[in-house]
Amino acid sequence: MPSIIRLVFAAITTSIVGMSLPSLAAADDSTEAERARPAASQTVGIAPSSRAEVVRGVVASVDERNDTIKIQQSSAMAEELKVQDGLLFSAVRYGDKVEVTIQNINGAKTIVGLMKR
Repeated sequence: MPSIIRLVFAAITTSIVGMSLPSLAAADDSTEAERARPAASQTVGIAPSSRAEVVRGVVASVDERNDTIKIQQSSAMAEELKVQDGLLFSAVRYGDKVEVTIQNINGAKTIVGLMKR
């Protein structure tokens, strides 16, 4: 009886692992990784709703620890915004010109989309 249980467990484990692993061809294909990375003109984040605000400016600071990015809109005005999707931190750097889509989520202005200009 224990050997049947081991066989069933092995069959289930093999099928689960087989479903979740990417193919070796895709893992070795560097073009797949390039396609997955957002380009400068691609929008990163969630599609905006009708109550979204679009802001253009320059990234003044990136604070991954506090999940915020500060956008300098004019010479005197900079606005600190929450980040909904942590992937944005790998997409922007200080000094990047960006266009961000902002929504009020739980009382905080939150970036839900970003496009480099």
